Amino acid sequence: MTITDGFGLAQQPRLIQSTSALHDVCDQIAESTWATIDTEFMRESTYFPQLCLVQIATPDAIWLIDPLAVPLAPLWHELNRTSSPLVFHAAEQDLELIYLDSGALPQTLRDSQIAAAFLGLGEQIGYANLVNRLLHVELDKSQSRTNWAQRPLTAEQQHYAADDVRFLRSMYPLLREQLATKNRLAWFDEECAALSDPQRFQPQMTGLWRKVRGQQALRAAQRAVLDAITTWREAWARELNLPRRWVLSDEQALELAGSRQFRPNLLNPKNARHHLSVEQVDELRATIERAKQLPPEAFPQWQAYQRTDPETNAILNRMQALVQERSKLMEISPSLLATTDDMLRLIRAPDALNKLTTGWRCDVIGLPLKSLLD
Repeated sequence: MTITDGFGLAQQPRLIQSTSALHDVCDQIAESTWATIDTEFMRESTYFPQLCLVQIATPDAIWLIDPLAVPLAPLWHELNRTSSPLVFHAAEQDLELIYLDSGALPQTLRDSQIAAAFLGLGEQIGYANLVNRLLHVELDKSQSRTNWAQRPLTAEQQHYAADDVRFLRSMYPLLREQLATKNRLAWFDEECAALSDPQRFQPQMTGLWRKVRGQQALRAAQRAVLDAITTWREAWARELNLPRRWVLSDEQALELAGSRQFRPNLLNPKNARHHLSVEQVDELRATIERAKQLPPEAFPQWQAYQRTDPETNAILNRMQALVQERSKLMEISPSLLATTDDMLRLIRAPDALNKLTTGWRCDVIGLPLKSLLD
């Protein structure tokens, strides 16, 4: 059965696999007032995601652009210079792909998941659920685990991929209409402006030890070793474009960090997906030895808020209650108003510039929360 979208069009997507066709797409995007975008990628055997497909819809067309067949530089150039809104759903992974491939981010980004949060439809509502809520359509999920790197793409894959922008194209005007009715359109646009900040996609080479499950059992000196090991692993994973666990698993990292002597027998098991070279093993050994020579003041420390202060906890509880009260009254997701960390920052530095003292949140929730400090 063919399902039409809100524009009354049962459009078949056009597969773009040539430079000339891509330039034609860019020309049409330049003339459009807005566009919806999604991507498909694979990451099972690489550190960096492999971009496999870019789906774009305007009110007049749907395109499936194949990055395995055509360089995307003209597309990124057009998206980065457009003044028209570019609409995603749960944009973070899509934007990471765009940034990695182009080195920049568009300045006109919008996210339907954020719009839904402003409308009280859920803090992180999924695309299929939002389509069902707004359009009463059940999306086909049969291709959710498909291999997007395979070629040729099947008709089922193309239909599935097209639906990710087809129905987003229908929902976006409805979301903006509801936001305007609630006088939250400016809030939404302001919140989405932060999506264009590329800083969050810069390589993070410090503090990686905190993400290793089981590190809480290590002593301070052993955390210093784990810190060095995870930084070493990250550098090699990026260099080789391999998953971290293929270079060194968390279990291996913990064993090495907790051992008095370097244990090369822990490395290169028979079932390893990547075998470390002799040079890499020697480098890892030297990395661990250097970490063991660090003085205690150089050991990595947890950087967490101390929440044991009774007075702070009392204020925080009152703030959380106010946020819950306002969120119910406004029918808006509470975490969009203020998170616990946002509130703690306000308690500790009420006059500093932060999310609750600037922008739309300042009047809506920041000032009411700040009044609880008096």
